[in-house]
Amino acid sequence: MKSATLSYHREFPWAPMSGWAGATTAGWVQQKMPSGQRKRPKSVSHPFPFQRKLWCRLAVHFDGVDLIFAMPAELDLFISVMSQNPLPSGWRLLKGWPKGRPNGHWLSRLPKEAKPWNFRQAICKFLRENETVREFRQFYVAQPVKFSFEGIHNTWHEAQLEWRQQSGHSVPRFLRIF
Repeated sequence: MKSATLSYHREFPWAPMSGWAGATTAGWVQQKMPSGQRKRPKSVSHPFPFQRKLWCRLAVHFDGVDLIFAMPAELDLFISVMSQNPLPSGWRLLKGWPKGRPNGHWLSRLPKEAKPWNFRQAICKFLRENETVREFRQFYVAQPVKFSFEGIHNTWHEAQLEWRQQSGHSVPRFLRIF
């Protein structure tokens, strides 16, 4: 059975792929001392979840597999990964991952029924052609989801890199990859 339904929420409806698609709750800001000297970055509440008064959530049921999407970026990420043959490994999706298997990645959490090539082709076709999915995308057209905000960095590494560059410090090699 195949179906897609929409629901509307006043708070951001977190979904399994939200963080992988760019959603965040913590941000980093630059601070200055009264003398004007820069301090190290400070963690703050990120404005991402509060940028809209109303959010739309797409719930998809496709041949026994349930999926939830909170924004079009998640849907695009899902389709781009699932359209690849062979299915990419966690290592390929998470370049630079430290030791161990990237078991927390959304792809590793999908049920095994969602991973065969025929199923992936069918669900991607469904997600591209379904009218409810089009309505979901249309909801975000007038006011697209923003991922970057003036003066707020999404990661400590981004904020630290900017701090080092602006204060004239050398940038360590591990920060240059970001």
